[in-house]
Amino acid sequence: MNKRKSFFQLNIRLWVFWPPFLLLIVAVFLSLSFPDFFITSLESIQRFLLINFSLGFSWVSFGMTILGLIIFLSPLGKRRIGGKNAKPRLNKLSWFAIVLCTTIAVGILFWGSAEPLSHFIYPPDFLKNTSLSPDALKFSLGALFFHWGFTPYAIYIIPALSFGLFYYQGKNIPSISLAARPILGLKPKKNWENIIDSISLFSLVAGMAGSLGAGILSLTGGFLRFYPEWDMGLSSGIITLTILLTFIISSSTGIEKGIKNLSLFNLFFFLLIAFLFVLVGEKSKIIDSILTGFMEYGRNFIDLSLQLSGKGNAWTYDWSIFNFAIWMAWAPVTALFLGKIALGRTVREFLIFNWFLPAIFCLLWMGIFGGTTLDLAILKPEFYKNLFETSGPESIIYQVFEDLGYFKLFARLFILAIFISYVTAADSSTDALASLSMKKIGKDPFQSDTNLKIIWGTLIAFLAWIMVIFSGIDGVRILSVIGGVPALFYLILVSISLVMVLINPSNYLKN
Repeated sequence: MNKRKSFFQLNIRLWVFWPPFLLLIVAVFLSLSFPDFFITSLESIQRFLLINFSLGFSWVSFGMTILGLIIFLSPLGKRRIGGKNAKPRLNKLSWFAIVLCTTIAVGILFWGSAEPLSHFIYPPDFLKNTSLSPDALKFSLGALFFHWGFTPYAIYIIPALSFGLFYYQGKNIPSISLAARPILGLKPKKNWENIIDSISLFSLVAGMAGSLGAGILSLTGGFLRFYPEWDMGLSSGIITLTILLTFIISSSTGIEKGIKNLSLFNLFFFLLIAFLFVLVGEKSKIIDSILTGFMEYGRNFIDLSLQLSGKGNAWTYDWSIFNFAIWMAWAPVTALFLGKIALGRTVREFLIFNWFLPAIFCLLWMGIFGGTTLDLAILKPEFYKNLFETSGPESIIYQVFEDLGYFKLFARLFILAIFISYVTAADSSTDALASLSMKKIGKDPFQSDTNLKIIWGTLIAFLAWIMVIFSGIDGVRILSVIGGVPALFYLILVSISLVMVLINPSNYLKN
């Protein structure tokens, strides 16, 4: 009886924890019972939302990018998060490593080769570029930089900065609504807080499950290339369980131990892979690709940001809007974690370490891997096109390894990198999920409930594995995109709130 009572008295906000938890369970049930109907229905909803909210995703993303730059140059940049006497808990290297590994997950590993090749093979028709042409190659690098550069990181830093500024203004529970405090008021209605937090929590869990599912597929595919006799279902189950146990153990040790140490290891591992890739590749071509990417990025930035040429085009929906919707779905809860660990840093430092440096890192990475992939694809374009169409985007990076002549070395490093990357990102995300679900917080804002981390981690792993085995990963990935629509409206509120703070900070922030 006591055990049952203690279970139902978990330290949770009932109307934040249970609605998304039960809804995700229902989604799994429907995907298992009616897989075709479930996926078809979600695809229809996703298409409707992407088409009808397309300009909103683009213009709000662009506006947040401009707002971030204005804040960086403004007097607000000198203000210290947590007050003028607040001291940082993390050194700058650890802080940057955690931020980077929290935000990129397995994205740059999976899409670094696949996305530019897709743009090279299927360039947008609104630019009149011919498939596999030099113009298509240049554009593919610029588009890759656009989708992984300063705009997506602006989607994260605006709510994260606002949350950090208000979270340490007195004793506040970790509620996402804090980031919109100037509009919602100092004491917003609890119902509004619960709705915002619950929707954001659902979006992130679905997004994490989608990301884990992609990681499971990539890892399983890599292992099966080495050991083709292995069973797909059993292999994916063992991989899922290993990832789950690893990130729960790491996350349970806290931000300043497990999460920090694993993030530092992940950062140096990324640097090692990039260094080896440059070492065995053609350095002059890689440098040319990076420079071309930056030039094309600058040339097409306004056009792609505001849909001047691509409005209503399928390429815009399938790439720019799809990507920004997913970034937005992750943004509210990710912002909670990023804002929390920024204690003691100035606003300007926050923007440097959460925006400029991670974006530049991603652009250099994409230039190295995307450029190398395109250089190899130029030599045998029809082969790469056929491989992309028959074996899928996940096969491209392994073909690149083979063409470089170091398949075993890079494939093994790549498999390990995917594993470490997801575990590291899951560490911080489960910490944010637990913080958001907690009814009461302790004296240390860096600590969250371990039991809630285990609950959310287990659900995410189960969701991902079920989707991979029984109905594919599309269902969960679409759910995360759908979560981007309510996040879009939330981010509008947050952006307006930060403008209000920017105009008159003394009205909203304590000294």
